[in-house]
Amino acid sequence: MYTSRTYSLRTATATATATATVVVAVAGLAAWGATASHAAAPRRSTRCTTAAPFVTSAQPRLLRTTAGAARRWSYDWPVKPFDRQHPVRGFLDDPRIGGHGGRAFHFGIDVAVPDGTAVYAVEGGTVSVTSKQAIAVVAPGPGRIFGYWHIVPVVKNHQLVARHQLLGRVAAGWGHVHFAERRDGVYLNPLRPGGLGPYVDRTAPTVDEIGFDGRSLVVRAHDTPDPKVAGAWAGEPVSPALLRWRVVDRAASAWRTAIDFRSALIDSSRFALVYTPRTRQNHARQPGLLCYYLARTWEPASSVTIQVEASDTQGNVAVYSVRVAGTSAAGL
Repeated sequence: MYTSRTYSLRTATATATATATVVVAVAGLAAWGATASHAAAPRRSTRCTTAAPFVTSAQPRLLRTTAGAARRWSYDWPVKPFDRQHPVRGFLDDPRIGGHGGRAFHFGIDVAVPDGTAVYAVEGGTVSVTSKQAIAVVAPGPGRIFGYWHIVPVVKNHQLVARHQLLGRVAAGWGHVHFAERRDGVYLNPLRPGGLGPYVDRTAPTVDEIGFDGRSLVVRAHDTPDPKVAGAWAGEPVSPALLRWRVVDRAASAWRTAIDFRSALIDSSRFALVYTPRTRQNHARQPGLLCYYLARTWEPASSVTIQVEASDTQGNVAVYSVRVAGTSAAGL
């Protein structure tokens, strides 16, 4: 896990220079990130479900998709060209599982670029050098902080920087810049409408599997980065932004939200309530397995049809359906 420290910084405003207290993730994160990224992967499984006590009658069937609408953004990319979308290989709230049992939600996005790539400020402000490979820029205005990890800084602590000013270069061995946005102490999803741009997602997430792990209703689902990530991380899954489900019988029940990553970071205490133990994070050339709880200890009395809706931050939606056996059919 990573730790936090409190720094007292001076932030520039249009009328005055004020003192702000900033809480930022620090050097412990770099060590934890290395452990999480390079630890040996657990025994590989390709499924999130078990055969008992209920059996699905078929793989999920795609019912419909809905395309999202155009969106606005408030700041551009931290790498050149600033006005072009870059591949993102890690999404907010993706699982991060350390080699020593640590569990956490990914607190930003990973913009995939080669080692040595120049990284620039998306907004101007005051620099806080938090470690040898991480800095924060405190933007004018209350509680607005942008973080850049896995870079070798070329700026100094407390230095004022302008928008698009060079901050550093991606450190050797990382192949990405971890970018995070924090407001009033909360990490926000940079890919939300009104965040980073230009950003266009042309495809809805995919539901790969719906069924039971023991007596818990679970789903395996993933989103696909756009544009595609190249190299050792090509084709690896990222998390949908929203998962909902309902039971369809004679009348459909109301949608129930299982996860909602669209706007902000989820508290790490909820990790085991969101991701099942079968979940694996991505490693280079080792795609992860994204297994989510829909409901804990849920037992339908009779065979029912379950629908799962998966969405992304762009508003692309896909709805899948599957038939599952109830307790009577399972002999329970």
